[in-house]
Amino acid sequence: MNENKRKISINFKENFQKKTKLIESLKNLNLSKVKIEEKEKIFNSIRRKWISVGKVPSHQSFNLNNSYKHQIKLYYDLVYLNHDFKEKNLDKNLIEKKDLINNIKKITDYGNKIKAYKDSLIIIKRWNFLTGPTKHSHETKLNKEFDNYIKKIKDSKKDYLINKEKHIKQSLENKKNLIVTMKSICDQECKDKISWIKKIKSYEKHKEKFINIGPLDDIENEKLWSEFKKTNKKFLIEKNSFFKNLKKEYSNNINRQNELIENLKDLQKEDKVLTNKDLQALKKKFNNVENVPYKKNKNNRKVFFDLLNYFYEKIDDNLSEKRKNEKKNYERIDKIIFDIKENLTKQNIDDEIKKLSDVDVSIPIKQLNELSDFLSKKFKDVGHHQSDIDSNILKIKSSLMSENEKTQAKIKIKKKIDEIKKQIGQLENNLTYIKTDKADSIFKNVHNQIEKFNNDLILQKKKLNYFI
Repeated sequence: MNENKRKISINFKENFQKKTKLIESLKNLNLSKVKIEEKEKIFNSIRRKWISVGKVPSHQSFNLNNSYKHQIKLYYDLVYLNHDFKEKNLDKNLIEKKDLINNIKKITDYGNKIKAYKDSLIIIKRWNFLTGPTKHSHETKLNKEFDNYIKKIKDSKKDYLINKEKHIKQSLENKKNLIVTMKSICDQECKDKISWIKKIKSYEKHKEKFINIGPLDDIENEKLWSEFKKTNKKFLIEKNSFFKNLKKEYSNNINRQNELIENLKDLQKEDKVLTNKDLQALKKKFNNVENVPYKKNKNNRKVFFDLLNYFYEKIDDNLSEKRKNEKKNYERIDKIIFDIKENLTKQNIDDEIKKLSDVDVSIPIKQLNELSDFLSKKFKDVGHHQSDIDSNILKIKSSLMSENEKTQAKIKIKKKIDEIKKQIGQLENNLTYIKTDKADSIFKNVHNQIEKFNNDLILQKKKLNYFI
């Protein structure tokens, strides 16, 4: 017994000596002229050593702590002469104190209030000896908030010792509710990464609450712990299965992106010119590839859209060149039409029309109609029949039309032919109901209409031949 007391006495003495040396180290640090960054490292090392030293005799503790705090204050007064360092340090201390408040807040939810109190002592020690000052506007508020949580933990400890059974019963109820919630979260169906991340965060939050309640001196505790492990195992299996499959999906989707990129690179090497429609289709395909890791997706998108822009620029270059050529061709068209109007003869009309048809651009419909009207009038003036005029004009127009315009003209003529055939068929059908001896005039009128439609049909078929 005496030997044990002697050992404790020696430990007290050693601890006193260690703390005295640390105070001297602080004094020397304050007087030293080393760089501020180096000072900060030494200072933090001294503070960590201080809280690791055990107890000293109570009658010596007060003076030691006061001397230590005084040297700490002197240190901050000296280093805060550097304004930049002061601002950075105050911000760092604010973050550290807020983290400690978050930690002490979690401890208040512990079911075992004795454990909560013991864990709070470690945080109090860090608060008092390992954190520095913050701005005055923050300091009072932070201290008050921290003290309130400490008071709550101490009061809970007292109440726990007096009403232990009530606390155990409440903690059991809390554990049961948490397991029900955890099972509910586990059963939620998630099909994408974002919803799974939300699910994991929610589950971990309740899991931590369950663990923080701690073991309870009750027969039900073992059963609840078994349920907790079973639920947790199920959750981990489902989570691991999803992310394992997600990796496969990632790999497939990365390959799909790479194929599209390589396809564009090959087209670039071949110096291909793609249309806007082609580029829009490729862009849609790329954007439809989902579930790709962020960094890889970011890199692939940059490569793909750089290539896409290259082809868009090439289209713009070609369009610019095309517009220049079209402008030249339109100027040629204007000149040829002018020459036709000025020097029209039977001998030169075919040559002039040939020149127009050789121009590598379709003649605007307005100019084509104006030319047709002009030629029609000229042909009429020299005595041509209207049917010949119409045929010649149609022949000229067809030679000057683009393929698309010819196609549209063919569709209209074919539609007209079908309508005429229906009309003829209807009239011929009507003839079967007319008695010639009683309705000779009607019979004759129907035949006239049929003949008129047949003539129109011949004309339309003749027109059609000019576009084939």
